[in-house]
Amino acid sequence: MKKSCLVFDVLTHALNLTVFDQDFNVLYHLTTPKKPQVEETGYMAEDLKGIEKWLLDSFDRLKKSKDFNIVALNFTSYVGGLVHLDEKHTPVFPVLDVNNSFDYKTRSKMQEFFEHNTGLLKEVQLAEFSFETSALQLFYIKAKYPKAFKKIAYSISLAQYFQSLFSHEYFHDYTTIGCHSASWDFKQKTLHSWLKNENLNSLNLPIKASNVCQNKDLIIGPGIYYKVAETIPFLSISDEPFILLSTGAWTVAINPFNHSKSNKIDLSSNCFNILNHKGERIKMARLFSGNEHSRLLAHLAEHYLCDTSYCLTIKFDRNIVKKLRQTINQVRPNETALSAMSNSPFMDRNLNNFTSIEEAYHQFIMDLIAQQVASIKLTIEQRPVIRNIYVEGGLAKNVIFMQLLSEAFHDKTVYKVEFEDTAAMGAAMIIGEAWGANKPKESLLRIEPIH
Repeated sequence: MKKSCLVFDVLTHALNLTVFDQDFNVLYHLTTPKKPQVEETGYMAEDLKGIEKWLLDSFDRLKKSKDFNIVALNFTSYVGGLVHLDEKHTPVFPVLDVNNSFDYKTRSKMQEFFEHNTGLLKEVQLAEFSFETSALQLFYIKAKYPKAFKKIAYSISLAQYFQSLFSHEYFHDYTTIGCHSASWDFKQKTLHSWLKNENLNSLNLPIKASNVCQNKDLIIGPGIYYKVAETIPFLSISDEPFILLSTGAWTVAINPFNHSKSNKIDLSSNCFNILNHKGERIKMARLFSGNEHSRLLAHLAEHYLCDTSYCLTIKFDRNIVKKLRQTINQVRPNETALSAMSNSPFMDRNLNNFTSIEEAYHQFIMDLIAQQVASIKLTIEQRPVIRNIYVEGGLAKNVIFMQLLSEAFHDKTVYKVEFEDTAAMGAAMIIGEAWGANKPKESLLRIEPIH
């Protein structure tokens, strides 16, 4: 049987598992939808027990397969999902959904605290006050549920929790603790002292590089933030510096070659430093454009009395783009706000100014591209020169988006990536040396240049 690696990928809306052989061919893949549940707190939370059962049952079933021999295991997850454990490593508080919002009183306390600690926002690269920020979750639990807070001895991300079910080790990897956790001191290159000062000690755990495995009967990877994992395959196949634009509810631009510090203006535009798999500072910028795209589809469907899926069938029309540029005031990248996609420029436009839904949809994508270009440029420095932009996810399939993005970056080559399991591939690759994996062929990623 073929030696293989099994990767569990825990996303906000789905559970994925993928089995790769040593050449990174996909031997098996399964996607299972998931929904958060309402906890006693009144907040949405992960069904941790349900996910854990799915994971262990899937592992037991696949381990018995006669089609492949699982010799390695790794995990990816979104960041912000924290599992809080007591001294016996038993979960003692819900894994709060990152889409929750802080109540006004707690949020005000957080803002007041950071206003009194000048420079802390920049030191920990805090771009927004949200549940995605790990340390702020602990700040919230401490303020609202002091009895529960006292029971918490360890707080780890989902990827590291699930690896602990097999390794019985508890730690952070660089990528999860280094991405909008408000825990990492990017100047001192260690966990920030504010955690200790505020008694948020459950985050004070050992930190491992993302390729350090436990190697016994089964090779167990340490887990990795899925957006960083997505960059690994492209780092393997590309001879030139690049930007990866990963599109979903958020569109995330990652420049693995930009190690410069994010400043105050960057942070206000949702561009901040994260850590790569080696613990190095890199730059990432985010827009809530996937979510905005879904909202716009519903808006247009209601106005034009059609199905929400109709816009997805609209083909790119250069004549429509030319007409809109001549008759409609266009948004320029340097004039658009990036702090929140909820205020898309298109939502201020009057739909009666468009003669068809085709025109309106083209204009929305043009407005979206203006913001996307501005966001991507925040991650680009003069050196090294970026020649390529790889786009994966839902918007990579949108012909209008891809054509306009390619036009906006006419000095670069924009590529559509059709392979949909890059995060899982990256998680398998990062521990590839331990299980005898080979370098993947570029053809596996199914990359197509946009002309």
